[in-house]
Amino acid sequence: MKILFAATVGVVNDETFAKFIDSVHELMPECEVARLKDDPYPSPEEDAQFIEAAKGANIIITQYQKISDAAYDALCPDLKGVVAFGIGYNSCNVEYATKKGVYVANVPNYCLEEVAAHVVALLMAEQRRLKSLIRWIDNGNWGGGFKCIAPVKRLSRQVIGLYGFGKIAKTVAKLVSGFGSPIIAFDPWVSQEAADKLGYGVKMVDFDTLLAESDYISCHMPLLPSNTGVFNKDAFKKMKNSAVFINTARGGLTVPEDLYEALTTGEIYGAAIDAYITEPPTGIEKKISELDNVLSTPHVGYYTDDSFVDLMQQTAECAVDLLNGKDPGTTINKELWNK
Repeated sequence: MKILFAATVGVVNDETFAKFIDSVHELMPECEVARLKDDPYPSPEEDAQFIEAAKGANIIITQYQKISDAAYDALCPDLKGVVAFGIGYNSCNVEYATKKGVYVANVPNYCLEEVAAHVVALLMAEQRRLKSLIRWIDNGNWGGGFKCIAPVKRLSRQVIGLYGFGKIAKTVAKLVSGFGSPIIAFDPWVSQEAADKLGYGVKMVDFDTLLAESDYISCHMPLLPSNTGVFNKDAFKKMKNSAVFINTARGGLTVPEDLYEALTTGEIYGAAIDAYITEPPTGIEKKISELDNVLSTPHVGYYTDDSFVDLMQQTAECAVDLLNGKDPGTTINKELWNK
């Protein structure tokens, strides 16, 4: 059996990869574990290089390497499963994987607390206008600092909106429920009855209501074909001029050009972003990251020392489960197990 690690763009170094190998061998001592170059192969020509390097792999673990139709055609039937290294699985080409009978799974449970805490940190930094205050002091000022942050509403009078209400969003709701702020959420797969059982006072609403009523909108949906670019020109026009857009999920949920326009014309007040489409940001996204009313972090919401240990261990367990013909419980294309 062979597991192949691909394209984490600097997230996995030699030391952590060695620990990953140890985790796999504790579960399956005879398994071969290899690693490709850490940057993705983006072009068709380079895709051919990826296919050649990945031949014989039974499991591919990927974060940024997109598995093309051609790759699945070439690597099957040896390839049994693809594991997304983390929560997002948009690189895995699930639809074509399913056609080829390849299981796709992710690792969704390792950083719930970390991402939720990062969201709250960004929300609080925006609510207290910390970037403006730090700049005020850096410029040699002190007294009258309120002038650079006004107007600011009391947090308990501001509506916190959640786009998606999965595990991380539920943890965010738990953390912010103590602020006394109204919390609303949009998620077509979560009922009001299910939200009520949590006891955080979350009101489920439709998407337009989320846009119209939220003072802070935090993204918690996976990136899917159905919601790519859902935060576009029309969406930003429906938001309050005082609203703050928070994205720790996936950059592809926004149309960058429309977000830039909304931020520079005053359609929305500001943004806090941990996930861009291209990382590090280039082009229009780089311009977004440089705006005075944008607070950016380098896609680190997932990280603590503890969460990273969990990520490596849970990824190893998921890969070995698939090699053993066992559903790891996080399979995306579950219909294959039914067959």
